[in-house]
Amino acid sequence: MNKRLWIGVGAVMLLIGGWFGYRQVFPAVRTVGSLIPPGALLVLASDRLQDTVSARALRNEMSLRQIPVFDEARQRVDRFLYATADSATVLKFVEGRNIRYSLHSISKTTLDFIFYIPINDSDQPFLNLVTKPDPRQYRVLNHMFSGEKILDLVTRANDPVGSFILTDGFLIGSVSGILIENVAKRMHQSLKLAQTEPTFRVNSDNLAAVSVRPDVFQSLFSNVGSLVRLFLPEELNLQFRQSASPSHIIGYAVDQIGGRRDVAALFAGQAPRRIQHAYLIPQTTATLYHIGVSDARRFGRSLSQLLGSASSDFLRDRFDQIKPVARALYQSLGTDLMLCRMESPTGDLRQVMIITAQNGKQLANLYQQVAYKAGAKASAAPKSFLGHKLLLLNVSELPASLFSSLFSGFSQSWITQHGTSLLVANSEETMQDYLQQIQRGAIWTADQRQAELLNITLRPANFTAFVRLNRAHTAVPTTWPLAWQNLLDKADPTTGSAALANLENMAYQASYGNENIQSTVVLGRTTRRASRAVLNKLLLQKRTVFNAPLISAPIVTGSLSDSLSQFYAQSNAGEFVLVTPEGDKIVQSRTDGPIRSNALGVDFLNNGRLQYLFMTDRTLYIADPARSRKTVSLQSIPLPKGIDVTYLARPHGSQQRNLIALFAHEDGHIYALDRQRRTFVQLIMAPRKGPLQLPFQVITTPTGMDVLAIQADGTLNHWHENGRQYPHFPARIERTNEEEPEVHFTGTALLPPGQTMIQTITEEGQLIALNSNGLIAKRTQLYRPVRRASFRLFPDEDQTNWLILRASDTELTVLDQQGQRRFDVRALQSGRNNIRYHRLGAGVELISVKSGGYTTLYDMNGRIIGDRPIPGEFPVALQFDERSNEVYILSGAKQAVQLFSIRLR
Repeated sequence: MNKRLWIGVGAVMLLIGGWFGYRQVFPAVRTVGSLIPPGALLVLASDRLQDTVSARALRNEMSLRQIPVFDEARQRVDRFLYATADSATVLKFVEGRNIRYSLHSISKTTLDFIFYIPINDSDQPFLNLVTKPDPRQYRVLNHMFSGEKILDLVTRANDPVGSFILTDGFLIGSVSGILIENVAKRMHQSLKLAQTEPTFRVNSDNLAAVSVRPDVFQSLFSNVGSLVRLFLPEELNLQFRQSASPSHIIGYAVDQIGGRRDVAALFAGQAPRRIQHAYLIPQTTATLYHIGVSDARRFGRSLSQLLGSASSDFLRDRFDQIKPVARALYQSLGTDLMLCRMESPTGDLRQVMIITAQNGKQLANLYQQVAYKAGAKASAAPKSFLGHKLLLLNVSELPASLFSSLFSGFSQSWITQHGTSLLVANSEETMQDYLQQIQRGAIWTADQRQAELLNITLRPANFTAFVRLNRAHTAVPTTWPLAWQNLLDKADPTTGSAALANLENMAYQASYGNENIQSTVVLGRTTRRASRAVLNKLLLQKRTVFNAPLISAPIVTGSLSDSLSQFYAQSNAGEFVLVTPEGDKIVQSRTDGPIRSNALGVDFLNNGRLQYLFMTDRTLYIADPARSRKTVSLQSIPLPKGIDVTYLARPHGSQQRNLIALFAHEDGHIYALDRQRRTFVQLIMAPRKGPLQLPFQVITTPTGMDVLAIQADGTLNHWHENGRQYPHFPARIERTNEEEPEVHFTGTALLPPGQTMIQTITEEGQLIALNSNGLIAKRTQLYRPVRRASFRLFPDEDQTNWLILRASDTELTVLDQQGQRRFDVRALQSGRNNIRYHRLGAGVELISVKSGGYTTLYDMNGRIIGDRPIPGEFPVALQFDERSNEVYILSGAKQAVQLFSIRLR
C-alpha cells in the first residue's frame, strides 16, 4: 500500500513538474519580452508618449513626443489607432497604458517599429472597432502565418495602414507586415527557462524607459571622427525623467563597466564635477567635449599609460618624443579640458581647445616646449589681436598627442594665453572669431538658458559630450547610417516637421567607478519657440530719428540682439554720429563724403578693441570706440589714386603680421594697409591692366594667403601672398569658336572652401569649372531667356558658398550651382536694385532683395520671410540670434534708422 502511495505521489509530482517546465518553455501568458523578435535595436516603454500636449506646453517645455525615435514610435501608433476610432475614444483607450515599442531593421536602409499595447477583457468594445472599422473608409483582411491569425488594416484603395495580432494580453501592431510575421513566429518558439529582460520602471517619476543594444552604439558612432564611442558603456538602460529645467528631459542609467576598464582607469581618483570654465565656451559652439580633472598628477600618469599603449602608431611614436616634457605639463593642468567645435558654414573644422591651468604662463611655456620636441620649427614673431599674442606652432595633431584622439583635427596650433587658461585653435581665423565672441560676451554663461543648462540640467561628470543639432554642417545625424537618417527625417504629418527639428541639445555624460558606469543622457532645447501670433511677423524693435537725411547705410558694431549694441550713422551734413544703446545721438566728427565701402572690423590699434575701417571716395577712416561706449574717435588716411572704394577684404592667413586690410586698384593690382607704418603698400601686381571683378577671394592656406580674382575680359589670376602667380596662371578664358560672342564677366570667380575646382560664369551664361592648373574642366551653357539678362556668380557675403544669379533691369532669377532655377523675383524698379546672399549661421540662409525703398527677404526656396517688406533706402544689415531664433534687421531710411526682428521658428 505504501509503495503504491509513493508511486502515486511521485506521478503527481512528475506531472506537476512537467507542467511547470512546459509553461516555462511555452507560457500561457507571455511577457512582452518574450514577444519581441530577436535583433531589436532598442526597446522603449512609456505610459505618456501617446498623450496630447497643448501648443503652449510644446513651446515652453520639452515633451517626450518631441524627441526623435520617441516621436517616430508615437506616429506609428497614432496612425493605426486613429484610423479605427475617433480621437476621444483613442485617448481614453491609451490613457495610462504602459505601451512598449521595439525598433527593428527591415533592410539596409529601412527601420521600423512594433508596438505592444496591453489589453484586458474590458477593452472588447474598442477591439471591436479595430477589427471592424468604418467600412466606408477601411477594411480588415486576414491571413495565417506560423499558426497565428494576422489581421491587415487597409484603406478602401487597398493602401496598407498596418498589420496586427490580438493575443490574450496584447494588441501587437506594426506598419510592416514582415515584422508582425516575425512576432507570429516568435509566439511559437520555446523560451529559455531563465530569460532576463530590462526592468522598465514607468511611474509618476519616470516618463519612459529605453534599452539600447551595444552594437547600435557602434553603428551610430563608427563614422564620427573621434573616440566618443570608447567613453560609452556597452549597453544603456535609461530611465527618462523631467529635469529641473522644463526645456530638457534626462535619462539616467547605471550599467556594468564591461570592456571600458581602460577608460575607467583614466578617471580613477577623479571626482565628477561640473564645467568650471563655462565662460570660455563661445555662443557658436556646435559640439563640446569636456573632461573634468580633480587630481592633475594622477590624471597625467593615467593619460601617459593610455598614450604609451595607444593602438595608433602615430600617437605612440609621437608620445615617445614628447614624454619628457608632457609629465610637467600634465602636473600644471587645472580643472577643465574642453574642445569647442564651432559652427562652420563650409563644413571645415573650426575648433578651439581650452586647457585650464594652475599657472597660465607656465602652461603656455610647457606647451611650446612640447611643440618643439614634436618637431616644430622656431616660429615667427607672434601676431596681436584684441590684446592677445597669437603664436603659430606649425606641428600637426599636437592636442591629440597630449590628450588622445578625442582632440584631433589640429593641422597646426595657434595658441594664446587668456587669463590662466591656454587657448589652442586650429587656424588663425578660428582663433580670431573665438576671441571676438569672448570679448563681446557671446558666451554660454551670458545666456540665461544656456547657463541654466550648465548649472542645473547637466550633471557633475568625468566626461561630457554635447552636440547642438541643426547647426550649419555640424549635425551629428548626417554621419549616422542611412537607415537611421531615413527614419528620423520623416516629417510628422500633423506638424509638417521632423522630430529632429524639435530637438536642439543632445548631451551624454559619464562617471566611471570600479564596476559601473553612471550615464546621463540630456535631450532638449535652449532656444525659445514662437507662438503663431509672432511667428514670421516683422516687428519694429527700435527707431532712431535724425534731423537730417542719411547718406549711407548705418554701420553695425557688435550684436544687434544685444541690449548694449550700438551703430554709426552718417548724415548729409557729413556728420559721423554714434547712436548709443540708450538711443542717444552723439556727433563725433565729420567725414569728407558718403561711405562707399563695407565696414571691416580689425584690431588696427592693438588696444584690445576692434576698430572699424570704411572708405569714402578719397579717404580711409578708422573708427575706434572708447571703452565707455559713449565716444568714438575717427582717424583718417588718404587713399592712393585709383583705389576701388567699394570693397575691403580681410587678409586671412597672411604671414605679414602688420597687414590688416586689402584693397583693389583700377589697374587690377592689390594693395594692403600696413597698420604699423599707416601706409598703403602694393602687395600684388596684375600682368594685364583692368579692374578686378569684385569681390576678389582671399584664401587661407597652410603657408599663408592666396588671392583669386577675375577680370572682365576673362583673365583669371591666382596669386600667392608674395605676388607670384600659381603655375599656368594667369589663365585666359576665351570663347570656343568664332560664332560665339566675346567672353565677358560681370561677376566673380570662386574657389569654394574644401573644393579643388574654381567656379565662374560668363555674362552670357556659360558656367565654367577650372582645375588647379587653370585648364577648363567643364563648360555648361545655361538657359538664357530672349529678354536681355546677364549671369554672374553669386557668392554669400563671407564667400563660403555660391549660387548663380540671372538678372535684368526689372527681373532676377536665383539658380543653384547646377544652373537649376530656385525662384524668380519680378516687377523690380529699374536701376534701384541690390541683392545679397546671407549665411547667418545655425543653418539659416537668406537672400535680401532691395528694390526702391523696400527690402524683401527670401529663403532658399523662394518663400518670403516676414509678413511685409522692410522699409529702407540702403541695403539692410542682417544678424541671426540663435538664442531666440530671430533675424535682426538694421535698416536706414531717409531720416531714421530702424531695427526690426523676425521670429523664424
